[in-house]
Amino acid sequence: MKRFFRAISTPTARSSAIYYFGNFFLSFSRYIFHLILLRLLVPAVYGEFLSYLSLTYLLGIPMGTIGTIVTKFVADYKGKGDSRSINQFFYYLLKLLSPIILVLGSLLIVFATPLSQLFKAHPMAFVVLGVSVFISLFQTIITSYIAAFQKFIFQTIIGFVGVVATILFAVIFIKMGMGATGAILGQILAGVITTIILFISIHKSVLPVDQSKKIKFNLSGFTGYSFIFALGTASLVSTDILMVRALFDSHTSGLYSALSILGRMILYGLTPIGALVLPIAAHRHAQNSSTHSIFLKLGSVILLFGMIGASIFSLFPGLVIQLLSGSAYLEAAPLLSYFAFAMAFLAFSQFIIIYLMAVGRPKANVFLLIATILQPIIFFFCRSSFATTVRANFVLQLALFVSLSVYIYSQRLLRPSHI
Repeated sequence: MKRFFRAISTPTARSSAIYYFGNFFLSFSRYIFHLILLRLLVPAVYGEFLSYLSLTYLLGIPMGTIGTIVTKFVADYKGKGDSRSINQFFYYLLKLLSPIILVLGSLLIVFATPLSQLFKAHPMAFVVLGVSVFISLFQTIITSYIAAFQKFIFQTIIGFVGVVATILFAVIFIKMGMGATGAILGQILAGVITTIILFISIHKSVLPVDQSKKIKFNLSGFTGYSFIFALGTASLVSTDILMVRALFDSHTSGLYSALSILGRMILYGLTPIGALVLPIAAHRHAQNSSTHSIFLKLGSVILLFGMIGASIFSLFPGLVIQLLSGSAYLEAAPLLSYFAFAMAFLAFSQFIIIYLMAVGRPKANVFLLIATILQPIIFFFCRSSFATTVRANFVLQLALFVSLSVYIYSQRLLRPSHI
């Protein structure tokens, strides 16, 4: 018992706990933001706003790749005390990625009119999104530096500032008659403010520019695996919805969407724990220190919370759906347990992959890629039955979890360093 209390009283444990619970309440605050929009916007305009968000999520896949790369490499440099690489890496990334982001943002602006016709939206919204692409690169790099420096408490506090600013700006712009464009503009403006605050906190590490001999950075191998991770994690929670929408009737699609939203409550509730392992494990790995305790401690927490959440959803499926989705979706209650445990397994699979990336074993992303490819194929062959489709998705997530568990055991990564 004394060892347990010593373990949870360390600075890292305290900051990790604050980061997790802070992000849990942040997610709830963002949910409140959507409730406010539902009351301020008519359904058609809110649907327009969700179209913008969907496009933003697609654009976020390369940003997710960048975020993983920056967190991993900067945590390595931090662990080695290599301040020169930390400084030069910042400008290397800006120089390397700015032309790509410039093209992507410019395309959104140039094709604002046809995109607005496709999504039944205002062209100005896509101009705003185009500008936001330029901002998001800087924002992603800064946020990843903060994570790599393990400033979890500070990052959580600024996150709450961002949510409050988002709600405030969105309400003001909507009241000014800007509609969905005002909501998305409010999000972007709040993001700019929080990014400036975060940059101020790390400016001593990147300013002034280190003018000594330039370091040659090699990202080729890790970049590909990072992209697979970003693509796979996004695809496994979106492709299934699109496949059900295409293969089943609209009512069945609605039932599946309800199960998906409820299941993601478990997934996104556990994601902050997985986010902790990359900077912490990469930092220790760079110092040639043992990382198995990080995996075991955080892994135990994520597995425990995931099983508790999935079990509650399984024991009271009708009550959960009645309270959170409404009586119209009650016929899907018998299948909620499959989706709840599927999302719990996916959360732990992501955790294992992130840990392996932190300790220099990114090839585990191949398992994620295989699952990503198999998902639409499995859904196509299971299209004769809605229940079979839900169960097949559960089996896929379970198989991914088991495969990764066997892989990490076979790599002998969890043995104490003295063995």
